[in-house]
Amino acid sequence: MMSPKQPHILNVETAEITRLDRWLKRQIPHLGQGLLEKLLRQGKIKLNEKKVKSSARVQNGDVISLFVDIDKLHEQLEAVAPPEKPAAIPLLSVDEIAWLESLIIWEDEDFLVINKPSGLPAQGGSKTLKHVDGYLQALGKIKKQRYRLVHRLDRDTSGIFVVAKTLEMATHLTALFKEGSIHKTYWAIVVNHPKPGIGKIKAALIKQGGDKEKMVVDDKYGKKAITVYRTVKKLIGKRRPDLTWLELNPETGRTHQLRVHCEYMGCPILGDGKYGGKEATQINKTMHLHARAITVTNKDGNRFTFIAPPPKHFEDTLQAYNIDWTKHLHSE
Repeated sequence: MMSPKQPHILNVETAEITRLDRWLKRQIPHLGQGLLEKLLRQGKIKLNEKKVKSSARVQNGDVISLFVDIDKLHEQLEAVAPPEKPAAIPLLSVDEIAWLESLIIWEDEDFLVINKPSGLPAQGGSKTLKHVDGYLQALGKIKKQRYRLVHRLDRDTSGIFVVAKTLEMATHLTALFKEGSIHKTYWAIVVNHPKPGIGKIKAALIKQGGDKEKMVVDDKYGKKAITVYRTVKKLIGKRRPDLTWLELNPETGRTHQLRVHCEYMGCPILGDGKYGGKEATQINKTMHLHARAITVTNKDGNRFTFIAPPPKHFEDTLQAYNIDWTKHLHSE
């Protein structure tokens, strides 16, 4: 099997730590243990850019690179696989199809862009039955289209999510995300007011030893992480806690980067219990982090900028402080 120059990327988003082989078999139907072991030995499957064994553990935020022609691999596996039982084929109701299509912001022959709801993970696990990847696979069976995820967004983060429709576009977008040449803008509502109100956070991140699904600041051993932030509006009201509506632009793409950086400057994201604790959740338990906009370049060199309106809980919090977010668009 010929190895492509650019790998096919699978981003791990799961609530549990599991074996690499088990996770991969959930993502690639009919993948046998023998072929999987062979690909690992040949270095055609890597975990976080390293050769590993099938027993290696994967967790949220890991990146798996497949140096194989993923379309041909699927075709070969499907050709020798036993027929699927009807119950194994995901089915969507009319309402679910309408809901999925309502999330689509843009679609052409190469890719689509959706406004992902908060609470919906990008990919699934053994205990996660509803996720973007699963919904799109089911929709793809109806439309005779294969959708390919090229980046990730945390379960509780809402907003812009880009999905490739061709292998060529998937390879192109994956390379752009890896290079950091895709510009992303996030909105967040945070506890307290950052001082100064505009600035740049430079704080390297590393996985915490005792909790492998949590990141911590470690300038000595961590990987470089940079976030530019700007105050859009201070939220101040009688008998209400002081909050701030922030615009965030990550210059790097580390796991949970924005969440950790906000907590690091003393302003945890509202609703983020993992990094903000009671201070962030006693006011509201839903995370207020939204992927507001993204700028991508297609394979022909054309630039596209996509913008997603914030979710209802984000809008409701602003309204509680008598703020209409649509009247502040001039400040973007």
